[in-house]
Amino acid sequence: MKVLVIQNKMIGDVLASTVICEALKKQHNDWEIHYMIQPNTLPVIENNKFIDKIILFEAKKNKGFRKLIEYGLVLKKEKYDAVIDAYGKWQSSIPSYFSGAKIRIGFKKWYTSFLYSDTVIPKKNVDGEAIYHRLQLANVLSKDIDKELFPKIYLTLDEIEIAKKSISKSFNSAIPMIMISVLGSDYNKSFPAKYMSQILDNIVEQMQEVQLLFNFMPNQEAEARAIYNICKPETQKKISIDFYTKSLRSFLAVLSQCDALIGNEGGAVNMSKALNINTFTIFSPWINKSSWNIKNDDKNHVAVHLEDYFPEIYNGKHPKKFKKDALKLYEKLNPNLFLEKLNSFISRIKI
Repeated sequence: MKVLVIQNKMIGDVLASTVICEALKKQHNDWEIHYMIQPNTLPVIENNKFIDKIILFEAKKNKGFRKLIEYGLVLKKEKYDAVIDAYGKWQSSIPSYFSGAKIRIGFKKWYTSFLYSDTVIPKKNVDGEAIYHRLQLANVLSKDIDKELFPKIYLTLDEIEIAKKSISKSFNSAIPMIMISVLGSDYNKSFPAKYMSQILDNIVEQMQEVQLLFNFMPNQEAEARAIYNICKPETQKKISIDFYTKSLRSFLAVLSQCDALIGNEGGAVNMSKALNINTFTIFSPWINKSSWNIKNDDKNHVAVHLEDYFPEIYNGKHPKKFKKDALKLYEKLNPNLFLEKLNSFISRIKI
């Protein structure tokens, strides 16, 4: 059987949907599995042994219904037996429909369901929904798949060696190195600067000997430096803010050599987990923690959310309902609420 799995957009989503490819390939090694993604997310799935072919979808070149239909007709040449659409929006459902595949699987939505042959209703109130729901899609095509799967990133030995050499020029390999996800992907996903500096001061106070490597996007440099500037002088001495990698792939190799990642929820956290690097994650008040608490065990992977401490604020409502109030709600997530958890996590980092 020839199967196309579709997952457009963000790195975390692309990583999560690799479990579909892995689940199918593990059970049916003779199946041919193709994976459609956007070009910017390619580095996180390179060398994935469960993917036979990567299909790059360029969103800018395929805008509008006509272009999406034409793209679907191009896919038809591949003669897919089945398409699993994990993205579930027009950008993926229309090409899926016109691909010619008899089996087209997607999530049940009022505006796209008619384009699929089989639809799935995502199960509610399950831990790690992002993974669980994707495996629900895979289960339609192949029963009794492995339900205990997590995304993985595959680096080459050469990539790791290059990263080690690069790190050795700026860091001491005998001292723990922690990647700090100092900012979220947007302002309403970023822990307040005054609180983040408090977290960093606490890490240095607890560990004494530690190296903190700031991770942020190029357009966030001013915000990252603002956080650095309000840290204590002894903390600033432990922070590396000017260590850059040339590509996402080289960043992943450096990340693989860190002892842990601490900071805002986002792509870096998902990549750390896929590299088996321990994480301590601070969720934005409007992001649903249960969706992305993959691997969380309150030991190697710990996550905190405002709802953990003030459930009455949410009163059963989905966190997305509070998006516009994110900054105000962040103020309530004082680090003192979870410092004990953080310090316990820090104590487990090997020295």
